[in-house]
Amino acid sequence: MDSYSSRLSPALDIGTGCYLLVVAVLSIVGNLLVIIMAFKRSSRMKPPELLSVNLALMDLGAAVTMYPLAVASAWSHRWLGGDTTCVYYGLAGFFFGVASIMNLTILAIVRFFISLSMQSPKESVSWKKVKVLCLWIWVYTLLWALFPVLGWGRYGPELFGLSCSIAWGQLINAGDFSFIISLFSFNLVVPSVIITCCYFSITIKLWCTYKNSVNNSRHVTNIVKLHRRLLI
Repeated sequence: MDSYSSRLSPALDIGTGCYLLVVAVLSIVGNLLVIIMAFKRSSRMKPPELLSVNLALMDLGAAVTMYPLAVASAWSHRWLGGDTTCVYYGLAGFFFGVASIMNLTILAIVRFFISLSMQSPKESVSWKKVKVLCLWIWVYTLLWALFPVLGWGRYGPELFGLSCSIAWGQLINAGDFSFIISLFSFNLVVPSVIITCCYFSITIKLWCTYKNSVNNSRHVTNIVKLHRRLLI
């Protein structure tokens, strides 16, 4: 059977396409609003907020580059474009997926350092540092997304024939196994541990600050200040 033919019923494909279309429209509109609002208040933005804008750009990029092809394929009851668009779609999905995870990881680290510098009147993270971090995220993610194209791992159709991603079923040799281990270690396990540790530490910091402020009105101001600085 053609690996690019849908295994779903035509009615279910149409329903899937409609669902993806709604998600795409909501994602594009929502993330565009975030970017527009950030542009309008760019003169008042704090450096860490650029990471939130960067995340919106990633989500917008995924919606624009991936959903139209996915919707058209669902309504056609087969994947359109064959191997070429399959590699393109898999690369785009992997690229924006890993980029979002890394952006959330960096955002957690930045918020952690902000919580440590609550008493400082200066921003603990400068514009230059945040811009370098954003650039690092894009370069790091692009490198990982290109690995399957260059032969370490591979992209291919998914089980139901209407999407493409890492071809897990075709990764059978030692080199592919090392790709899977490295992928999960550096782009899932390590980021998850970092995010968990950072937000756990922030929670402890907030709890300790609140506990110390119960009978001290001056410290109440500090905890409010900490809340505001973390909400970026």
